[in-house]
Amino acid sequence: MSTADAPRTPVRAIPSTLLSRTAPTIPPASQLYEPLVKGVLRHRLYKTFLHAAVVCWVLVITWRTWSNGSGGSLLMPIKPSTLAYTVMTFCAGALPVVVLRKVHLIAAPTPATSPSKTMSGAFAKQSTYHALLTYLASSLSLAMLHILITGAYESTVEPHSRLSLFVKSRKHPYYLNGHLIYALSSQAFVACACLLRCVLLDRFAIRWTSLTGSNDKMQSFGLARVLTVILTSLVYTLMVTIAHLAAFALTRSTVPPLLFQLPFVSMLLRPFTAHFLRGQWTLMLLNRHWSLVSRTFYLALSTVGIWEFAESSFDSIVAESVTVADHTADPGLTLVSGITSTDAYLKHFAYAELRGFATEDSPAASNRRTALFGDQKYNPSMWSTLARESLLTLGHDYQLFLRRGQPAPSAPAAAPAPSAKLPPPVPARATPLIRASVFKPAQTSPLRAALDTFASDGPIAAAVSETAEVGASHIPELFRSVMHSAPGPSAAVETVKKAEENVVAIVSQTKSKWREGASKAVSAYVPGSVAETAGQVQSWWTRERVHRLAETSLPNRHMDALAAEVLCRLICASLTEDRYGVVQRDIPKIIEALLSFLTALEDYQAELNAKYTLPGPEELKELPIKEVAERETLAMEAARASEVLSVVSDAIKDGIVQIVRTFGEKLSAFRFPPRIAKKLQGFVDYN
Repeated sequence: MSTADAPRTPVRAIPSTLLSRTAPTIPPASQLYEPLVKGVLRHRLYKTFLHAAVVCWVLVITWRTWSNGSGGSLLMPIKPSTLAYTVMTFCAGALPVVVLRKVHLIAAPTPATSPSKTMSGAFAKQSTYHALLTYLASSLSLAMLHILITGAYESTVEPHSRLSLFVKSRKHPYYLNGHLIYALSSQAFVACACLLRCVLLDRFAIRWTSLTGSNDKMQSFGLARVLTVILTSLVYTLMVTIAHLAAFALTRSTVPPLLFQLPFVSMLLRPFTAHFLRGQWTLMLLNRHWSLVSRTFYLALSTVGIWEFAESSFDSIVAESVTVADHTADPGLTLVSGITSTDAYLKHFAYAELRGFATEDSPAASNRRTALFGDQKYNPSMWSTLARESLLTLGHDYQLFLRRGQPAPSAPAAAPAPSAKLPPPVPARATPLIRASVFKPAQTSPLRAALDTFASDGPIAAAVSETAEVGASHIPELFRSVMHSAPGPSAAVETVKKAEENVVAIVSQTKSKWREGASKAVSAYVPGSVAETAGQVQSWWTRERVHRLAETSLPNRHMDALAAEVLCRLICASLTEDRYGVVQRDIPKIIEALLSFLTALEDYQAELNAKYTLPGPEELKELPIKEVAERETLAMEAARASEVLSVVSDAIKDGIVQIVRTFGEKLSAFRFPPRIAKKLQGFVDYN
């Protein structure tokens, strides 16, 4: 074989390891942190279901024992029928409420400073209507289950305990059973009352009981909580039952007689409700049907108890801290990814666990913090992402606090950019145009010409208009001023606007007159004590609370306190654990942000102290009793507002103190603005 026929080695480029690779970004929280937390919360939700199922089981046993009239057998708690009724009661009572709370859970309270604003803001949300439908469906379903379990629909049951649809009368077989109507109306009233309580307490918002988010897990459902729920359910059900008795008595005494006065409505209602017009007064019926009242009270207590146990257990588990980073390969990366979450609820858990990451004192924790400070694998690095997200969180809430909880003003519309001046066009030579038609006119028929003559723009109309103008020109000026002229478009628009303004003024005047007349009539016929009580109730309903204004200004105060503490603790740890000094370049802007926030909080605190501090005992003696009570109420609300402000201010103060004690004289190497340096000098002098 010749050399030319030998196979040649293919030519290829020499491989090189000098490749420019872009550093990856930190994984988003939806991929790394949120699935872990949601798995823990999903597991905790089973605890709520277990607590609610136990309550439903106890209630079903009590219902069946009541219906039997004796102690029952020892096997009743484990009978298949008892377990089946327990499952149905759980699905009708506890499950809808827990699912409702889970779907509409929010991390921050609703911004409202008075009960009236709370109510108006609640009905502007879709969650309120979902809650109303859920409570109504759950309460009526529990009523049907109670009737089914106790057998109150059977004909063998005593008449005073029967809850069938009709009264089983031979003469009037379609008369509706008043007992059933009372029980169902009681359940609907309980649903509306519980919705009102849920709205006023803002139960969809999480109550962060731990001020700094410590890792100590609170007892989810201890004995004290059980006793509190039982007492709350008992007292609230008693109040709701009394209110329903009064409302039902008033409705039964007024609504049926009024409806039967209507001609067509009375014909439709008489075969079903004519017996409601006869009989004793409603107050007299209370003695005869006391067993029905006691039955509905127990049914209402069972309904409120199931809801309260389920919601209280849910409130306890959703506020517990979550620890998931220790079970991952890189805890620091997991937590830094967690604080980038868009869900404020999950973000709070990330900061709470990051606080433990920053404060833990062990060699392993020190190594994890060193790895976080020296990270070079991600762009931006883990420390840069942590500092940026924390400062953005604090800065957003700082601006919201300066606005006292008001939304940010809308940006003014940008002025249109001035159009560039075009160069003047070059004058062109005029070209003569042909004014006559270049086409040969078409021959028109005699009929078409006659129709065009009588048209609105024809020659006859043109001649008439010209004649009218010529005639008007010869009319003297004195008489020409009184001639009718059609208004232009601008005059018509102004006329319509004036008419609208007149209508609005008339409506507002009519409303004010009606209100004045109604107030005069009420003041003339209503006793003074009743009018004074009504005024106090209205004042309570519409008066803005001082502490609610502070809560509205700091809705995320617990997360802000956690973010401030995390930054300060990591700055202190960086003195010995930051090998490359990446934290030191961010220390001035972090301290500046924290001290600016602290200054705003202290200014607001000084404003509260100057405005709502009680005067001395001698001055209080000279004031009227009513004014003294009002000032004491405002002072108590101001004290509660101070507690709200102290959540963030105490965390910032403690963090700055730790930084001053850790760095000491080394702080002189940093440069701060004059106002920040003056504020920081106070901490240095104190220590």
